Amino acid sequence: MELALAKNDLLSALLAISGAVDKKQSLVILSNILVSIEQDRLLLTATDLEIEMTASLAYLSSSEPSGKVTIPAKKLIDIIRSLDEDELKMVIDTAAVSVKSGRSQFKLATLPAEQYPASDHQSADVEFSIARDVFLDLIQSAHFAMAQQDVRMFLNSLLVEMDGQLLTAVAMDGHRMAVSRLAGDFNFLNQQFLLPRRGVLEMLRLLNLIQDEQLTISAGKGFFRISTNQFSFITKLTEARFPQYRKILPKEHDKFVLIERDYLKRSLSRISILANEKTHAVLLSIQPGSLTLVAKNQEQEEAHEQLEATVDGQPLKIGINAGYLLDVLNYFADGLVRLSMSTMEQSILVESLSNENYQYIIMPMKL
Repeated sequence: MELALAKNDLLSALLAISGAVDKKQSLVILSNILVSIEQDRLLLTATDLEIEMTASLAYLSSSEPSGKVTIPAKKLIDIIRSLDEDELKMVIDTAAVSVKSGRSQFKLATLPAEQYPASDHQSADVEFSIARDVFLDLIQSAHFAMAQQDVRMFLNSLLVEMDGQLLTAVAMDGHRMAVSRLAGDFNFLNQQFLLPRRGVLEMLRLLNLIQDEQLTISAGKGFFRISTNQFSFITKLTEARFPQYRKILPKEHDKFVLIERDYLKRSLSRISILANEKTHAVLLSIQPGSLTLVAKNQEQEEAHEQLEATVDGQPLKIGINAGYLLDVLNYFADGLVRLSMSTMEQSILVESLSNENYQYIIMPMKL
Protein backbone atom coordinates (compact mmCIF):
# COMPACT_ATOMS: atom_id res chain seq x y z
CA MET A 1 0.00 0.00 0.00
CA GLU A 2 1.34 3.44 -0.93
CA LEU A 3 0.02 6.75 0.39
CA ALA A 4 0.79 10.31 -0.65
CA LEU A 5 0.39 12.78 2.22
CA ALA A 6 0.86 16.45 3.05
CA LYS A 7 3.66 16.71 5.63
CA ASN A 8 2.07 19.40 7.82
CA ASP A 9 -1.31 17.66 7.94
CA LEU A 10 0.27 14.38 9.00
CA LEU A 11 2.58 16.00 11.55
CA SER A 12 -0.24 17.99 13.15
CA ALA A 13 -2.36 14.87 13.50
CA LEU A 14 0.50 12.84 14.96
CA LEU A 15 1.37 15.52 17.52
CA ALA A 16 -2.27 15.88 18.53
CA ILE A 17 -2.59 12.20 19.51
CA SER A 18 0.98 11.66 20.74
CA GLY A 19 -0.03 12.24 24.37
CA ALA A 20 -1.86 8.91 24.37
CA VAL A 21 1.23 6.92 23.37
CA ASP A 22 2.40 4.73 26.26
CA LYS A 23 5.60 6.23 27.74
CA LYS A 24 6.13 3.41 30.28
CA GLN A 25 6.85 0.76 27.63
CA SER A 26 4.59 -1.67 29.49
CA LEU A 27 3.78 -3.29 26.13
CA VAL A 28 6.01 -2.68 23.13
CA ILE A 29 3.08 -2.27 20.76
CA LEU A 30 1.65 0.57 22.88
CA SER A 31 4.63 2.71 21.87
CA ASN A 32 3.36 2.36 18.30
CA ILE A 33 0.62 4.21 16.46
CA LEU A 34 -2.01 2.23 14.60
CA VAL A 35 -2.23 3.43 10.99
CA SER A 36 -5.26 2.36 8.96
CA ILE A 37 -7.34 3.41 5.96
CA GLU A 38 -11.11 3.48 6.27
CA GLN A 39 -13.67 5.17 4.03
CA ASP A 40 -11.06 7.15 2.09
CA ARG A 41 -9.50 8.58 5.27
CA LEU A 42 -6.22 7.85 7.03
CA LEU A 43 -6.80 7.00 10.69
CA LEU A 44 -4.06 7.34 13.32
CA THR A 45 -4.73 5.82 16.74
CA ALA A 46 -2.70 5.91 19.96
CA THR A 47 -3.52 4.38 23.34
CA ASP A 48 -1.96 3.51 26.68
CA LEU A 49 -5.06 1.50 27.68
CA GLU A 50 -6.26 4.38 29.89
CA ILE A 51 -6.83 6.98 27.19
CA GLU A 52 -7.23 6.57 23.43
CA MET A 53 -6.93 9.25 20.76
CA THR A 54 -7.67 8.95 17.05
CA ALA A 55 -7.00 11.45 14.26
CA SER A 56 -8.61 11.28 10.83
CA LEU A 57 -7.09 13.05 7.83
CA ALA A 58 -7.36 13.12 4.08
CA TYR A 59 -4.55 11.72 1.94
CA LEU A 60 -3.52 12.96 -1.48
CA SER A 61 -3.65 9.51 -3.10
CA SER A 62 -3.59 5.81 -2.23
CA SER A 63 -2.81 2.64 -4.15
CA GLU A 64 -5.24 0.56 -2.04
CA PRO A 65 -8.60 1.39 -0.40
CA SER A 66 -7.83 -0.35 2.90
CA GLY A 67 -5.08 -1.71 5.15
CA LYS A 68 -3.56 -1.26 8.61
CA VAL A 69 -0.27 -1.57 10.48
CA THR A 70 1.42 -0.19 13.62
CA ILE A 71 4.48 2.10 13.45
CA PRO A 72 6.85 3.31 16.23
CA ALA A 73 5.34 6.64 17.27
CA LYS A 74 8.39 8.64 18.35
CA LYS A 75 10.52 7.63 15.37
CA LEU A 76 7.72 8.41 12.93
CA ILE A 77 7.06 11.83 14.46
CA ASP A 78 10.78 12.72 14.51
CA ILE A 79 11.15 11.67 10.87
CA ILE A 80 8.12 13.61 9.62
CA ARG A 81 9.16 16.69 11.61
CA SER A 82 12.65 16.63 10.07
CA LEU A 83 11.52 16.53 6.42
CA ASP A 84 12.15 19.57 4.22
CA GLU A 85 9.59 18.80 1.51
CA ASP A 86 5.86 19.61 1.83
CA GLU A 87 4.77 16.16 0.64
CA LEU A 88 5.80 12.60 1.40
CA LYS A 89 5.00 9.05 0.41
CA MET A 90 4.43 6.22 2.84
CA VAL A 91 4.85 2.68 1.51
CA ILE A 92 3.42 0.02 3.81
CA ASP A 93 3.90 -3.73 3.67
CA THR A 94 3.60 -6.49 6.25
CA ALA A 95 7.16 -6.18 7.60
CA ALA A 96 8.12 -2.52 7.25
CA VAL A 97 7.03 1.01 6.43
CA SER A 98 9.05 3.27 4.15
CA VAL A 99 8.80 7.05 4.29
CA LYS A 100 10.01 8.88 1.18
CA SER A 101 10.34 12.63 0.68
CA GLY A 102 12.62 14.36 -1.79
CA ARG A 103 15.92 12.48 -1.69
CA SER A 104 15.31 11.13 1.82
CA GLN A 105 14.10 7.62 2.53
CA PHE A 106 13.48 5.90 5.88
CA LYS A 107 12.54 2.30 6.60
CA LEU A 108 10.79 1.49 9.89
CA ALA A 109 9.99 -1.87 11.45
CA THR A 110 6.32 -2.52 12.16
CA LEU A 111 4.18 -4.72 14.36
CA PRO A 112 0.98 -6.41 13.17
CA ALA A 113 -2.19 -4.38 13.59
CA GLU A 114 -3.92 -7.50 14.89
CA GLN A 115 -1.81 -7.24 18.07
CA TYR A 116 -2.95 -3.68 18.77
CA PRO A 117 -5.53 -3.43 21.59
CA ALA A 118 -9.01 -3.30 20.13
CA SER A 119 -11.23 -0.41 21.15
CA ASP A 120 -14.07 -1.30 23.45
CA HIS A 121 -16.86 0.83 21.98
CA GLN A 122 -19.52 0.62 24.65
CA SER A 123 -22.93 2.17 24.24
CA ALA A 124 -23.29 5.63 25.75
CA ASP A 125 -25.76 6.53 28.49
CA VAL A 126 -25.70 10.19 27.45
CA GLU A 127 -24.75 12.05 24.26
CA PHE A 128 -24.99 15.74 23.35
CA SER A 129 -23.36 18.46 21.24
CA ILE A 130 -21.65 21.55 22.63
CA ALA A 131 -19.46 24.37 21.32
CA ARG A 132 -15.76 23.58 21.73
CA ASP A 133 -14.86 26.92 23.31
CA VAL A 134 -17.73 26.67 25.81
CA PHE A 135 -16.76 23.18 26.99
CA LEU A 136 -13.07 24.11 27.02
CA ASP A 137 -13.76 27.07 29.30
CA LEU A 138 -15.87 24.92 31.63
CA ILE A 139 -13.08 22.37 32.11
CA GLN A 140 -10.24 24.90 32.23
CA SER A 141 -11.99 26.88 34.94
CA ALA A 142 -12.00 23.93 37.34
CA HIS A 143 -9.14 21.61 36.41
CA PHE A 144 -6.38 23.48 38.25
CA ALA A 145 -7.97 22.59 41.60
CA MET A 146 -7.28 18.86 41.06
CA ALA A 147 -4.71 17.20 43.30
CA GLN A 148 -1.63 15.75 41.63
CA GLN A 149 -0.58 12.63 43.54
CA ASP A 150 -3.03 12.17 46.38
CA VAL A 151 -3.70 8.65 47.68
CA ARG A 152 -7.39 9.52 47.48
CA MET A 153 -7.95 8.95 43.77
CA PHE A 154 -11.08 11.10 43.56
CA LEU A 155 -8.93 14.14 44.39
CA ASN A 156 -6.71 13.42 41.36
CA SER A 157 -9.80 13.70 39.18
CA LEU A 158 -12.40 16.10 37.81
CA LEU A 159 -16.12 15.54 38.23
CA VAL A 160 -18.40 16.21 35.26
CA GLU A 161 -21.98 16.34 36.50
CA MET A 162 -25.03 16.41 34.23
CA ASP A 163 -28.29 17.30 35.92
CA GLY A 164 -31.36 18.76 34.21
CA GLN A 165 -30.24 21.83 32.27
CA LEU A 166 -26.93 22.15 34.12
CA LEU A 167 -23.50 20.88 33.11
CA THR A 168 -21.06 21.23 36.03
CA ALA A 169 -17.30 20.68 36.44
CA VAL A 170 -15.90 20.26 39.96
CA ALA A 171 -12.36 19.68 41.23
CA MET A 172 -10.80 19.74 44.70
CA ASP A 173 -7.49 18.84 46.33
CA GLY A 174 -8.40 18.99 50.01
CA HIS A 175 -7.33 22.63 50.35
CA ARG A 176 -9.49 24.29 47.70
CA MET A 177 -12.41 23.55 45.40
CA ALA A 178 -13.56 24.95 42.05
CA VAL A 179 -17.17 24.64 40.88
CA SER A 180 -18.04 25.80 37.36
CA ARG A 181 -21.59 25.57 36.01
CA LEU A 182 -23.02 25.90 32.52
CA ALA A 183 -26.73 26.34 31.97
CA GLY A 184 -27.93 25.26 28.54
CA ASP A 185 -30.64 23.69 26.47
CA PHE A 186 -29.95 20.29 28.01
CA ASN A 187 -32.27 17.62 29.31
CA PHE A 188 -29.97 15.50 31.44
CA LEU A 189 -30.77 12.84 33.94
CA ASN A 190 -28.73 13.14 37.13
CA GLN A 191 -25.42 11.56 36.10
CA GLN A 192 -21.82 11.95 37.24
CA PHE A 193 -18.57 11.02 35.48
CA LEU A 194 -15.20 11.18 37.26
CA LEU A 195 -12.35 11.87 34.82
CA PRO A 196 -8.75 11.05 35.88
CA ARG A 197 -6.20 13.86 36.00
CA ARG A 198 -4.12 12.65 33.06
CA GLY A 199 -7.20 12.20 30.93
CA VAL A 200 -8.31 15.75 31.75
CA LEU A 201 -4.91 17.23 30.88
CA GLU A 202 -4.71 15.37 27.55
CA MET A 203 -8.28 16.33 26.74
CA LEU A 204 -7.48 19.99 27.38
CA ARG A 205 -4.35 19.78 25.25
CA LEU A 206 -6.38 18.37 22.37
CA LEU A 207 -9.18 20.92 22.76
CA ASN A 208 -6.63 23.74 22.62
CA LEU A 209 -5.12 22.32 19.42
CA ILE A 210 -8.15 21.57 17.30
CA GLN A 211 -10.10 24.03 15.18
CA ASP A 212 -13.49 22.30 15.21
CA GLU A 213 -16.27 24.55 16.52
CA GLN A 214 -18.56 21.75 17.72
CA LEU A 215 -17.98 18.69 19.89
CA THR A 216 -20.04 15.58 20.42
CA ILE A 217 -19.72 14.34 23.99
CA SER A 218 -20.80 10.85 24.96
CA ALA A 219 -20.30 8.96 28.19
CA GLY A 220 -21.31 5.72 29.79
CA LYS A 221 -20.20 3.08 32.24
CA GLY A 222 -16.43 3.42 32.57
CA PHE A 223 -15.73 5.93 29.77
CA PHE A 224 -15.99 9.56 28.63
CA ARG A 225 -15.65 10.41 24.93
CA ILE A 226 -15.22 13.58 22.86
CA SER A 227 -15.61 13.45 19.08
CA THR A 228 -15.12 16.00 16.30
CA ASN A 229 -14.92 15.74 12.52
CA GLN A 230 -11.20 14.99 12.76
CA PHE A 231 -10.50 13.70 16.27
CA SER A 232 -11.79 11.26 18.85
CA PHE A 233 -10.72 11.17 22.51
CA ILE A 234 -11.70 8.52 25.06
CA THR A 235 -10.66 8.24 28.69
CA LYS A 236 -11.47 5.61 31.25
CA LEU A 237 -13.11 6.90 34.42
CA THR A 238 -11.71 6.98 37.95
CA GLU A 239 -13.21 4.18 40.00
CA ALA A 240 -14.02 6.19 43.11
CA ARG A 241 -16.89 8.11 44.66
CA PHE A 242 -16.67 11.91 44.57
CA PRO A 243 -17.73 13.74 47.77
CA GLN A 244 -21.05 15.57 47.94
CA TYR A 245 -19.46 18.87 47.01
CA ARG A 246 -22.58 20.96 47.63
CA LYS A 247 -22.24 20.30 51.35
CA ILE A 248 -18.77 21.88 51.25
CA LEU A 249 -19.98 25.15 49.71
CA PRO A 250 -20.09 27.84 52.42
CA LYS A 251 -23.54 29.33 52.90
CA GLU A 252 -23.23 32.07 55.52
CA HIS A 253 -20.76 34.94 55.45
CA ASP A 254 -20.71 38.27 57.23
CA LYS A 255 -17.53 39.82 55.83
CA PHE A 256 -17.11 40.83 52.19
CA VAL A 257 -14.34 42.45 50.17
CA LEU A 258 -14.88 43.91 46.69
CA ILE A 259 -11.71 44.65 44.74
CA GLU A 260 -10.52 44.87 41.14
CA ARG A 261 -9.16 41.54 39.94
CA ASP A 262 -6.04 42.91 38.21
CA TYR A 263 -5.24 45.21 41.16
CA LEU A 264 -5.35 42.29 43.61
CA LYS A 265 -3.52 39.91 41.27
CA ARG A 266 -0.56 42.25 40.71
CA SER A 267 -0.24 43.03 44.41
CA LEU A 268 -0.48 39.39 45.46
CA SER A 269 2.17 38.43 42.89
CA ARG A 270 4.54 41.03 44.35
CA ILE A 271 3.92 40.18 47.99
CA SER A 272 4.25 36.43 47.49
CA ILE A 273 7.87 36.89 46.36
CA LEU A 274 8.79 36.98 50.06
CA ALA A 275 6.29 34.35 51.17
CA ASN A 276 7.45 31.06 52.66
CA GLU A 277 8.70 28.93 49.75
CA LYS A 278 6.96 25.79 51.02
CA THR A 279 3.63 27.13 52.25
CA HIS A 280 3.26 30.28 50.06
CA ALA A 281 1.35 31.72 53.01
CA VAL A 282 0.05 35.29 52.86
CA LEU A 283 -1.98 37.08 55.53
CA LEU A 284 -5.09 39.00 54.44
CA SER A 285 -5.93 41.78 56.89
CA ILE A 286 -9.34 43.33 56.36
CA GLN A 287 -10.06 46.82 57.66
CA PRO A 288 -12.71 49.40 56.73
CA GLY A 289 -11.88 50.58 53.20
CA SER A 290 -8.74 48.49 52.78
CA LEU A 291 -7.23 45.04 52.33
CA THR A 292 -3.64 44.59 53.50
CA LEU A 293 -1.45 41.73 52.25
CA VAL A 294 1.44 40.54 54.44
CA ALA A 295 4.07 37.90 53.66
CA LYS A 296 6.97 36.61 55.78
CA ASN A 297 9.57 33.88 55.30
CA GLN A 298 12.16 31.84 57.19
CA GLU A 299 14.84 34.50 56.60
CA GLN A 300 12.79 37.02 58.60
CA GLU A 301 12.04 38.96 55.42
CA GLU A 302 8.67 40.69 55.10
CA ALA A 303 6.45 42.34 52.50
CA HIS A 304 3.37 44.52 53.11
CA GLU A 305 0.96 46.21 50.73
CA GLN A 306 -2.26 48.04 51.51
CA LEU A 307 -4.96 48.02 48.83
CA GLU A 308 -8.07 50.13 48.54
CA ALA A 309 -11.18 47.96 48.63
CA THR A 310 -14.86 48.06 49.46
CA VAL A 311 -15.23 46.21 52.76
CA ASP A 312 -18.46 45.17 54.45
CA GLY A 313 -18.15 43.65 57.92
CA GLN A 314 -15.87 43.60 60.93
CA PRO A 315 -12.05 43.51 60.70
CA LEU A 316 -10.51 40.08 60.15
CA LYS A 317 -7.08 38.56 59.67
CA ILE A 318 -6.91 35.28 57.76
CA GLY A 319 -4.07 33.30 56.19
CA ILE A 320 -4.22 31.70 52.74
CA ASN A 321 -1.97 29.99 50.21
CA ALA A 322 -1.20 32.80 47.74
CA GLY A 323 -0.80 30.32 44.89
CA TYR A 324 -4.37 29.08 45.30
CA LEU A 325 -5.77 32.60 45.05
CA LEU A 326 -3.51 33.50 42.11
CA ASP A 327 -4.69 30.41 40.22
CA VAL A 328 -8.27 31.61 40.18
CA LEU A 329 -7.35 35.27 39.60
CA ASN A 330 -5.43 34.16 36.51
CA TYR A 331 -8.61 32.49 35.24
CA PHE A 332 -10.99 35.38 35.99
CA ALA A 333 -11.57 38.12 33.43
CA ASP A 334 -10.90 41.70 34.48
CA GLY A 335 -13.53 43.24 36.73
CA LEU A 336 -14.59 43.13 40.34
CA VAL A 337 -13.80 40.12 42.53
CA ARG A 338 -15.65 39.38 45.76
CA LEU A 339 -14.05 37.62 48.74
CA SER A 340 -16.61 36.33 51.24
CA MET A 341 -15.51 35.27 54.74
CA SER A 342 -16.75 34.56 58.25
CA THR A 343 -13.93 33.65 60.64
CA MET A 344 -10.24 32.87 60.41
CA GLU A 345 -11.05 29.13 60.64
CA GLN A 346 -13.68 29.00 57.89
CA SER A 347 -13.20 28.86 54.13
CA ILE A 348 -13.07 31.86 51.81
CA LEU A 349 -15.44 32.03 48.85
CA VAL A 350 -13.93 33.76 45.80
CA GLU A 351 -16.23 34.92 42.99
CA SER A 352 -16.08 37.14 39.94
CA LEU A 353 -19.03 39.50 39.63
CA SER A 354 -18.93 38.92 35.87
CA ASN A 355 -19.52 35.15 36.23
CA GLU A 356 -22.30 34.10 38.58
CA ASN A 357 -21.91 30.42 37.61
CA TYR A 358 -18.46 30.02 39.15
CA GLN A 359 -17.45 29.47 42.78
CA TYR A 360 -13.97 28.92 44.22
CA ILE A 361 -13.36 27.96 47.83
CA ILE A 362 -10.03 28.21 49.67
CA MET A 363 -9.39 26.75 53.10
CA PRO A 364 -7.54 29.12 55.46
CA MET A 365 -4.05 28.53 56.87
CA LYS A 366 -2.83 28.98 60.42
CA LEU A 367 -0.01 31.52 60.48
